[in-house]
Amino acid sequence: MPFYDLKCADCEHETNIKATMSEKTERRIPCPKCGSTNMETVYTTAPAYIKNTGSGTPASACPSSSSCGNGGCRFAG
Repeated sequence: MPFYDLKCADCEHETNIKATMSEKTERRIPCPKCGSTNMETVYTTAPAYIKNTGSGTPASACPSSSSCGNGGCRFAG
């Protein structure tokens, strides 16, 4: 069973809950705070890192590049 990040449309409580796909699509997941089944999916974005090609420091450089070095780090330039 997958985990879902959900927000109650009635009380705005956010939660991460393990449920079946059918429970989510059929709106059978109750809010742990108010009990409403009016839960909406919370969409988030993942951080993006750009590899340094030697033409300067990219805007989204790896935050661990100074400590991990080139020893297999996929973000190292």
